[in-house]
Amino acid sequence: MRLTTRFGIGAAFAVLPLLGVIGYSVEGMRELARTNERLTQRHVIGLQLSAGVIARFERLDEYRHKWAVSRDGDYLSMLDETLGAMQSELNQLLGASVTPEEAEALARFAEVFAAFRSGGAAALVARDPDVTSQERDRLLGLAFDVQRRIREAAAHEAETAADVRAVTRTTALWVASGATVLSLAVLVLTVRSLRSRLHAFIRGAHAVSDGAFSFQLDTSANDELAQVAHEFNRMVVALDELERMKADFISSVSHELRTPLVAMQETTQLLLEELLGPLTAKQRHMLELNAQAATRLSKMISDLLDLSRLRAGMRYSISEQDLAELTRSAVSELGALARERRVELATHVEADVPPVRCDPDRVVQIVQNLVSNALKYTPAGGEVEVRLGVRSSRDLPAHARVGDRLRDCIWIAVEDSGPGIPEPDRARVFEKFFRREGLPSDGSVGLGLAICREIAEAHGGSVWVEVSDRLGGAALHVALPVEGPDVAREAEVAT
Repeated sequence: MRLTTRFGIGAAFAVLPLLGVIGYSVEGMRELARTNERLTQRHVIGLQLSAGVIARFERLDEYRHKWAVSRDGDYLSMLDETLGAMQSELNQLLGASVTPEEAEALARFAEVFAAFRSGGAAALVARDPDVTSQERDRLLGLAFDVQRRIREAAAHEAETAADVRAVTRTTALWVASGATVLSLAVLVLTVRSLRSRLHAFIRGAHAVSDGAFSFQLDTSANDELAQVAHEFNRMVVALDELERMKADFISSVSHELRTPLVAMQETTQLLLEELLGPLTAKQRHMLELNAQAATRLSKMISDLLDLSRLRAGMRYSISEQDLAELTRSAVSELGALARERRVELATHVEADVPPVRCDPDRVVQIVQNLVSNALKYTPAGGEVEVRLGVRSSRDLPAHARVGDRLRDCIWIAVEDSGPGIPEPDRARVFEKFFRREGLPSDGSVGLGLAICREIAEAHGGSVWVEVSDRLGGAALHVALPVEGPDVAREAEVAT
């Protein structure tokens, strides 16, 4: 489903319930308007009945008494006009929209009134006054009965209106709440779905930035993100191919350089041993410079070959090892270099360090690379300390990844009293070919710490940089799980 379609459906689910609430509220308002109209009509009927019919009975009595005293024919005309007006008002009431009970009461009143006004004013004054009074009282009683029915109907309409208002308000409130919850749920699900897809892109970007060019995104969906994922996968494949070509080139060049370099080193050594004749002081100095340059070049080539093998998938020989003994041995081999640089080199191993499943040669390489790096940047008279102990993964920094579950880790720290590593460079010192600006070059190409990271991660561990609280310089840390690489990783790398 395309993103536009997904957003459209999500918006529809969010808007349609709200439109339903609006429609229901409008219908409730219409019903209230109809009820108010009926109430108004009943009020008008009541006024017509009171002012147009009941009030005219008093005029009938007035005109009848005046005619009886004066025998003036004008009063008979007034009686006829009043009776006609009463009949006209009654006809309007009979044509109004009323309830069956109201219609029945009006029909009884109309029937009796028709008998009362039959014959006109002349017949009315000719009747016996007592009979006329009885008929009048009966008509008034029927009129009041009609009024009572109208009031009852109006009260019922008012109750109905109140019920409609209450039901409309309650229903609108509940439906609006439900619609809001439904809309929020749809929006949350839509956003969560998109966020999970975006998190996959973020994980892929992090993996590629860390050099994991085998990472591939899911492209099964039929939307724009799947198209982006497809292009991302193509990019990763191209980067992997480029990295493989680069590694092959470095490996090939390094191998080709090593053979003539070994011959040059052996020739220089033969000359320094004066097997081909004595040397002058100047000649010896020049040959020693040549030997030192050849040694640095040999180290660079070794680093390049190591990195090439690591990127190509170096195989590890995983076995249970005494890491305390390995660390002491690795540090002791660099004692001569420390004395030459006049740097104090010390090793501190905590008690009860358990055996560790690892590749001993590669762990020694980590320790020696870290110690060599510390000795390189520590000035004469400074200190370098190597510490080995056990830590729980919960005590490590958040960026020190040693797996998803809690475990005990072997912790190695190499601290120095040198200038330290600035904050901007701490995240980059483990990158391949990275060189810190403003520091003298020793001829290396910046692969030692990158190799340390490759080996540590192959063992399921991590490396990171901090500031040494004890010595004030840099503190490079390594964490390796005691049980060795994860099962899947071990199956891939173990011999």
